[in-house]
Amino acid sequence: MSKAKNSRAYSTTFRERGSFWFYGIGMIFYYMIVGSFMNTYLLLQGVDLGKIAVILLLVKFWDAVNDPLFAYIFDRIKFKKEKCLPWLRLAAFLMPLASIGFFNMPGEMSEFGKLAWFTIFYMLWDAAYTICDVPFFSMTTTMSINMDERNLLFSVARVFHGAGNLLCTTMMTWMVGENCGMSFGKAALITCLVGAVFTIPLFIWGREPYAILPREKNEAEENPFTFREMLTYLKKNKYLTMIYGIQIASGCLAVGGVAGMVGTYYVYGQTSFGIITIWLNMIPGPVIGLLLPLVLKKVDRFKLYMTCNLFTFVWSVLTFFAYFTGWLSVTWAIVGAALTAIPSTTAGLLGYMFTIDALEYGRYKTGINAVGINFAVQTFSAKFPGAIASALGVWLLSLTSFVLVEADSIADLANFPQSREAITEMWLVTQLPGLIATAISYALLLAFYKLRSKDVAVMARYNAGELSRAEADALMSRQY
Repeated sequence: MSKAKNSRAYSTTFRERGSFWFYGIGMIFYYMIVGSFMNTYLLLQGVDLGKIAVILLLVKFWDAVNDPLFAYIFDRIKFKKEKCLPWLRLAAFLMPLASIGFFNMPGEMSEFGKLAWFTIFYMLWDAAYTICDVPFFSMTTTMSINMDERNLLFSVARVFHGAGNLLCTTMMTWMVGENCGMSFGKAALITCLVGAVFTIPLFIWGREPYAILPREKNEAEENPFTFREMLTYLKKNKYLTMIYGIQIASGCLAVGGVAGMVGTYYVYGQTSFGIITIWLNMIPGPVIGLLLPLVLKKVDRFKLYMTCNLFTFVWSVLTFFAYFTGWLSVTWAIVGAALTAIPSTTAGLLGYMFTIDALEYGRYKTGINAVGINFAVQTFSAKFPGAIASALGVWLLSLTSFVLVEADSIADLANFPQSREAITEMWLVTQLPGLIATAISYALLLAFYKLRSKDVAVMARYNAGELSRAEADALMSRQY
């Protein structure tokens, strides 16, 4: 009894948790700076949109290889005392270098040179972020085996991600917006230097007491699982492949952000109000992050996740039609940000927790501790759909009457007006595909996703050796 009680106690100190969370701010800086501002930057380079779409598709072949390849390497390479920290230290150096290089494309280069520059630095950034993302989320399982503590680590990490998102997007939006007019290269350098500061504490205080579970230690060292076993694991872990398969499919059609700040400028007449909406969306984050572990003790994670998503989806549909009725305005955007802040933030915090659920389910079903594979699927589901959506959105945009421009910053767009027809076409191609895909994906999840958080907690106890298989099966709400 005493042993079981101790195993469920918190195994991390506040300083260790804090260093982990602060690293999350730094890593999201590097994700947001490229993920959120890439399209805006490319649309100002005067490069043919169709060619950009082709390049985006080509580099995703590399992404399709590097995510599972790194996951395989991550799960097989055994460091003496750590599992995730060595990779996180390496990524902390690679990510800012790749991000800064991406946004410092020489303006005097030919179109071919610009496309080559974009291809090289995007591939470097993509690989660097994979080296970071998989180990970061995996580290929640090597810091603790306590589900409550993992929920705390995960949910607060998402809050700190939100804080990083807020800081990064606020800085970049203001620096490159029409009011400041700073070049993307200088803005990226400043933003990456700030992000680097947040990654330092983990170098000092990071710790992984459960890098290898005792019951798995000998097997992991003597018989690391093979590539064929990895494929078998993915086949048997139906909830991992289901939730992220649906997310990948729907995400590929989520082309709403393809026009970036350029689209915002032409639809609303300005971009600076975006800072207000960003802050409104992020204000609930800290409170929700602190309350969520308590809420999840009484409410099923999946049911709460879907409720929040459906509310946000309804507002998105209303916003789509508001454009055609003349209601869409800066005021509408700000009110919408205020109304959807709590449900969208809650869904964002909950979303990636399903990876841990799938991890425990996979261990329970197969006996394989494939931490890297689970989080590589999560990383792939975040990066791959975004790139495909960017390629698809850019291609769709190239079919409209939208006029290409070449400018140093958003401030220069005042000299390049677009016709009302071009703006309407841009609105349609960037909004409608995502709404349709989201509706279908939510219907599929509600119909087929049956894994529940109470059962995951039982699986985690079995995987940690606290319960026998018979005891665990008896505690389940249904047969898995």
